[in-house]
Amino acid sequence: AVYGAAVRASVTRTGSPNTYVTLALDWQGCRRSPKAAVSGAALIVIPLPSTSHENLARALAPHLTDGQVIFLPPGTFGSYIFAKAVQDAGTGADVSFAETGTLPYLARKHGPDYVVVSAYAKRLPTGVFPARNSEHAWSVISRAYPAMERSEDALSGALMNAGGIIHPPLIMMN
Repeated sequence: AVYGAAVRASVTRTGSPNTYVTLALDWQGCRRSPKAAVSGAALIVIPLPSTSHENLARALAPHLTDGQVIFLPPGTFGSYIFAKAVQDAGTGADVSFAETGTLPYLARKHGPDYVVVSAYAKRLPTGVFPARNSEHAWSVISRAYPAMERSEDALSGALMNAGGIIHPPLIMMN
């Protein structure tokens, strides 16, 4: 299995107004081991569908450590699934889970190592669970996503996701 967006990558940005990104990916370590995918990471970004969260949470939970932040854009209340998986793993790790109502960027793959990022979110309201970790999580996330804005909690962030309302009519009309 591939362990989602925890893939190690280096990024080269070029172009304007769109940003063209060349990725140098280290898939091998991440494919073999969820531990390798998250080891030493302060911020773990998981921009994957909610259908992937349960299995991914179980795979990552035993390897998460104190202070790590799991960022789930867009929010679907996956923070609850991840928090439960960490609790069930019995590690006692103090991990933060953050959710926002949208993706931080609009990106499309244009080649095996070429991604076009055509838009960035100007506002990224983000809530954290557990709330006691909010200051730490916001500090970590804002270094990667300066558009991040503070929201009440992870539920608030998840409820801002309008994807379930916007996407079905678009799919039906396609």
